[in-house]
Amino acid sequence: MTRAAILVEQNWNAVPGGTARSTNTLIESLLLHTTVDMVGISGTHRSAPVLELPGGLDRRQIPIPGRVLTETWSRFARPSLDRWIDADVTHAPAYVVPPVTTPLVVTIHDLAFLRHPEWFTAHGVRFFKRFLRSVVNSDAAVIVPSNTTADDCVVAGIDEQRISSIPWGVDPAQVSASEVDEVRRRHGLDEEFLLYVGTLEPRKNLAGLAAATSALESSPRLVVVGPRGWGDVTVPGGLLLGEVSNHDVAALMAAASMLVYPSHFEGFGLPVLEAMAQGTPVVVTQNTAPAEIAGDGGLAVDTTSPSALAAAIETLLRDEGERRAMGERGRRRVSGYQWSKTAEATAAIYEAVVR
Repeated sequence: MTRAAILVEQNWNAVPGGTARSTNTLIESLLLHTTVDMVGISGTHRSAPVLELPGGLDRRQIPIPGRVLTETWSRFARPSLDRWIDADVTHAPAYVVPPVTTPLVVTIHDLAFLRHPEWFTAHGVRFFKRFLRSVVNSDAAVIVPSNTTADDCVVAGIDEQRISSIPWGVDPAQVSASEVDEVRRRHGLDEEFLLYVGTLEPRKNLAGLAAATSALESSPRLVVVGPRGWGDVTVPGGLLLGEVSNHDVAALMAAASMLVYPSHFEGFGLPVLEAMAQGTPVVVTQNTAPAEIAGDGGLAVDTTSPSALAAAIETLLRDEGERRAMGERGRRRVSGYQWSKTAEATAAIYEAVVR
């Protein structure tokens, strides 16, 4: 049995985001579908994590405040993790590389900070660049969730032989017609609506989505689900629900005419996969990881143009047959994305670096 230490400090971030959420589900799947024995590593905290840790995960707290620990690892590459863990392999899934002598696996979700530093705070860009420099100069095995991110990693100087593309999965929640009706009633969504799910921050292009929605002749409501990240992001005319339960997200996806995910850049785009699992058509940004994931289960367009985005949405709204066909294609495509497969492929990386 392989003993793996995995960093979970990201669960205490103010907005844990897709990084923490995907890592949580990966851990749950590793515990369920493999023989990997796992321990979660974090600093000390006075409060509970913003995102609850996976049930059944052993946890080791390093006696240093979490924020301090992350910063000193990033800036000074110390203290060493060796004195606190007994593991065969260490997995760093959230943009900080701990100094450790065990074999190291690093997840790089995306390198958006290199393409568009203006989407991040100055501190964030410095932090991410130190992380990338550490990975380039290490011999760590690198896991990415999409071919888009793999290509960016090669351009950034990481040896292609070190990179493994392991997509995330989806375990679709089963939503009944009565549950769809209930979530509609609760949020006053009697008519057809468009849905966006994700963090509210500049790179998500929500201003462009709002502009496109306002230009539609059919005037469907725009419903926005997700926490506020950084930046002053407004969505004129949108119904902002904030964070809701995973089950409500699934019910809203099942109820929506389509999911519109106009983000300028993503490393994966988990909401796209989750919407497809509900048979809901998706509109995504062309030449991005979400477009790679959606394939023929979605419509990829130039979302930098509100008029082009509006035209794509309007075309789908008017063609119920194509929406239904796209939804079915999406369901079929999703069958290839399973968290059990993600876990097994990740466990294989652990075993390979330990040999």
